[in-house]
Amino acid sequence: MKLLTVKETAQVLRVKPPRVYELIRQRLLPAVKVGHRQIRVAEESLQTWVSQGGSDPRDEGKNVE
Repeated sequence: MKLLTVKETAQVLRVKPPRVYELIRQRLLPAVKVGHRQIRVAEESLQTWVSQGGSDPRDEGKNVE
């Protein structure tokens, strides 16, 4: 499993790092905290999230249009 930094995640998504932090804070993008301050995003989780359209996992099964 490869873990991406916030900066690497931002590059993949083509957004700025503050947007990635916002998505993580809103619990829209799955992430893990490593140590006291480091945040990482599993590359596989990121790919799954993107393939699902960047949707909120809590909306799974709901009809979102």
